[in-house]
Amino acid sequence: MKDSKPASERGRVITVSSGKGGVGKTNISVNLAIALARRGSKVCVFDADTSLANVNILLNIRPEYTLEQLLDGSRKIEEILLAGPGGISIVPAASGIAEFASLNAEQQKILLNALSTLEHRYDYLIIDTAAGISENVTTFLQATEHCLLIVTPEPTSLTDAFALMKVMRRRQCDTKIHILTNMVDNYLSSVDLYKRLSSAATRYLQIDLNYLGYIPRDDYLRLSVQKQVPVTLGYPSSQASHRFQALAESIAGIYRAQPGRRSFSLFWRKLFLSNLKKNPGTLAVAPTTIAPQALAPDPTGSVPRYPKAMIVKMQQNMVQLVRSRTLSPNSMRSLLASVLDQVDRYYPEIDTSELEAGRGPGSRANGRKGVERKTAPIAK
Repeated sequence: MKDSKPASERGRVITVSSGKGGVGKTNISVNLAIALARRGSKVCVFDADTSLANVNILLNIRPEYTLEQLLDGSRKIEEILLAGPGGISIVPAASGIAEFASLNAEQQKILLNALSTLEHRYDYLIIDTAAGISENVTTFLQATEHCLLIVTPEPTSLTDAFALMKVMRRRQCDTKIHILTNMVDNYLSSVDLYKRLSSAATRYLQIDLNYLGYIPRDDYLRLSVQKQVPVTLGYPSSQASHRFQALAESIAGIYRAQPGRRSFSLFWRKLFLSNLKKNPGTLAVAPTTIAPQALAPDPTGSVPRYPKAMIVKMQQNMVQLVRSRTLSPNSMRSLLASVLDQVDRYYPEIDTSELEAGRGPGSRANGRKGVERKTAPIAK
């Protein structure tokens, strides 16, 4: 299990993630892999979404063996690898199997050996994770240096991406986040989307995001999904295909500019060894080393909160914004609606309808009445 290869000879490992499902994450993973393979690289797509196994569905393949047989020890990684379209290889997931976070010690060892083999065999290993903030997702994010975070113009896509980044920050994950916008009308729309998310990440999370590019709305992309054929193969002259080629060039440029890179499998090895010192059973990484008193209390235990100092700063900014009257009434109505949405999400124990009772005499008792709540803090 010793990692004998120097960093320059190890494969480049990229995690493709999203805050919510339905943003085209798997489609992007597969087409990016094919675009990289066209540049002469050996590329493997690792389907880490064990709940849905979307790569199998997208490419209309029915693998004889999957991660389930790998983890139960009946097959080796070489036996479950599939030859995919465009010269790529695929590690197929098994829909409905247990998440990686619940693996026992023997399964952890099997997974570690498999990941180490893949990292040394391929130039690029693309990890297609599940959507959301589960330990399955965040552990893969912590193991890689670069993450492609997929967002769309949907407000929920932005807010869920922000939630994922917040969890990454709590776990002190130093993975570089590259924003790729999908289903946008043009470059300007893409940049606007990136700026809104980047501004929120910088202000509230102290995270710098990198703009990687965009995939436009393209009828050929929709047709390719229906036909279960990657757009880069089925419609190579389409606008989407050209964007995937540009994306592959950007990815290659990132690594050309990076003098050294850390080992993906080494992270898992350290995790495995640390778990051997404890009770066997989980791959979960310690959630954070931030002092508990620095965070606002979370009675649900499921959703991370803003640090108290940050909440105070946000309150001061809101008061200043209201007093300056720099926003139109409609914009202020939208902003207030988004704030209340976030209160409902992160503080479900608070009945916001009772806030009216706390308003001083002479205040208008409109409260939340008539406020159309459609937007999120980082949405337009």
